[in-house]
Amino acid sequence: MSVSLKKLKLKVYGLSPALIQDVLLSLEGRRLIKERFGVRYEDLTALWDETQWYSTAELEELQNEKLRLIVRHAYETVPYYRRVMDAAKLTPGDITTVADLQKLPVLTKDDVRRNMKDLISTTAGKGLLEGHSSGTTGSPIDILYDKNTAVAHNAAIWRNRRWVGFDFGTHPYASLLGRVIVPIDRVRPPFWRYNRPWKQLFLSSFHLREENLPCYFDAMDKYDVQALQAYPSTAYILARYLEQKDAYFPLKYVFTSSETLLDIQREVIEERFRCRVLDNYGLAEKVAYAGECQCHEGHHLFMEYGVTEIVDEDNMTVDDGEYGRMVCTGLHNLGMPLIRYDVGDVSAYKRTRCSCGRGLKLLEPVTTKAEDIVVTPSGRFISSSVLTHPFKPMNMIERSQIIQETPDRLTIRIVKRPGYTSRDTEVLLKEMYARVGDEMRVDVEFVKEIPLSRNGKYRWVISRVPLRFKKNAFKNLYE
Repeated sequence: MSVSLKKLKLKVYGLSPALIQDVLLSLEGRRLIKERFGVRYEDLTALWDETQWYSTAELEELQNEKLRLIVRHAYETVPYYRRVMDAAKLTPGDITTVADLQKLPVLTKDDVRRNMKDLISTTAGKGLLEGHSSGTTGSPIDILYDKNTAVAHNAAIWRNRRWVGFDFGTHPYASLLGRVIVPIDRVRPPFWRYNRPWKQLFLSSFHLREENLPCYFDAMDKYDVQALQAYPSTAYILARYLEQKDAYFPLKYVFTSSETLLDIQREVIEERFRCRVLDNYGLAEKVAYAGECQCHEGHHLFMEYGVTEIVDEDNMTVDDGEYGRMVCTGLHNLGMPLIRYDVGDVSAYKRTRCSCGRGLKLLEPVTTKAEDIVVTPSGRFISSSVLTHPFKPMNMIERSQIIQETPDRLTIRIVKRPGYTSRDTEVLLKEMYARVGDEMRVDVEFVKEIPLSRNGKYRWVISRVPLRFKKNAFKNLYE
C-alpha cells in the first residue's frame, strides 16, 4: 500500500463515526487476510511445523542454504551490497555459511538512512510494503519488504501462538497496543472497535485511566474475548487494576511483545488473568523472530525466519551464554535485503536446549536494550529487571518511572494511590540504594500521571547516560 493511500485511509477512518469505523476496520481486516495468508502461508506453515523438530545442526544447514540465496540475490541486484562486497574483494561464493557472515561489515541504521535507495533490489518493482523501525532506541527508519516477507512474518506469529493451542480464527481476542483506535480526547466509552473477520477487539491504550478500566473488561466480556495481545505495560495496567479490586478475569492466553516483559509484570498478569504469558520478540525490520513455547524455558529463535549473530564490540560472534549485540540477517526479504543488520538490542544464546524437543535455539530475554540500562558513576550497568524488585511490595504506587540524566543521580517518578505514606518512600529508597549503591543519589518525584510515548508505549527506565565499553560509548537514546 502506498504511503499516500495509507494516510488517506487513516484520515477517512479518523473522521468517521464509530459504526463506520467498525466497518472500515473489518474491510482492512479482509484486505490483510488476502495479503498475509493464502497458499504461500499454508505451504510455509506446513514446512515450519516440520522443520521446528529438526535438530539444531539440520536447522543451521537450512539457514546456510537460504543465506546463500539471499547473498547471491543481494550481490546481483542490490547496488549497496555489490559496492560493499566489491570493496572487500568478496563474491557470493565467499559467503556460504553463517560463520562466513563475519567477512561482511555490520549494517547500521545510519547506513540504511544514507543508502536507502541503493538497498532496494533492482528487481523489486513497485509492490513493496512499508514499515518503520522502533523509535524508542533513536530516530526510526523506513523499511521496505516484499509480500513474501509479510507472509513469513505472519506465519511466524501464528506458529508461535499455535504452540499453546491458539490458531487464527479459533478464538475471539483483544489487542491492546499502540494504534489510535478512537479519538484521543474521547471521554466516554466505547474505547474500542471490532475487526470482525479476525474476531479481534481493538482496545485503546490511550484511555487507560482507572475510572475507564471497568468498561474495558465489560467489552472483553461482551465479545467473549479468550486471549489478550498487548504490550507488557498495558496488560500490566489491567492486571494491577484487577489486583486492586481483588478480582480475576480468566483468559486462555496472554501474548506480549514490543517491550521487555519484566518479572513483576509477568507475575501479576499471570495471576490475575489465570493463564501463562507467552512472550515474543519481533522487529519491524523483519530480520528476527523469537517466542516462548509452552515450556517457558526461553525464547525460541525462529531459525527458518532469519539469522541472528550475537557479537562483541569488534562485531565477532561470542560463545553461547555470553551477552552481546544482536546482528540479524533476514532470510525472506528479496525486496530490500538486510544483511548483518545491527538491531540495537542485546541478548545471549542459552547454553541449554528446551525440553519441548524443538531444535530451535533459545535466546535469553532481550532485557538490556541501551535505553533500559542504568549506568553508575563507577561504570556498572544495572538492568531494569533488577530495579523492579524494590517495587514489588509497593501496592500504593499506581505507576512509576525511573529517569537518569547524569551518572550520579536517579529520579523516580511516582503516581501515588490513596494510602501512600512516607513509610512507602523510605522502604523504596532503602531497597533502591541496596541495588544501585551509595555512589548514586536517588530522588522521588510525585506526579499526577506519566505520559505514554507517541506510539502508545510506556517506558519504565529512561537513561540518557551513554554505555561505555572498552573501546566505544553507545548513547542511551530515548524518544
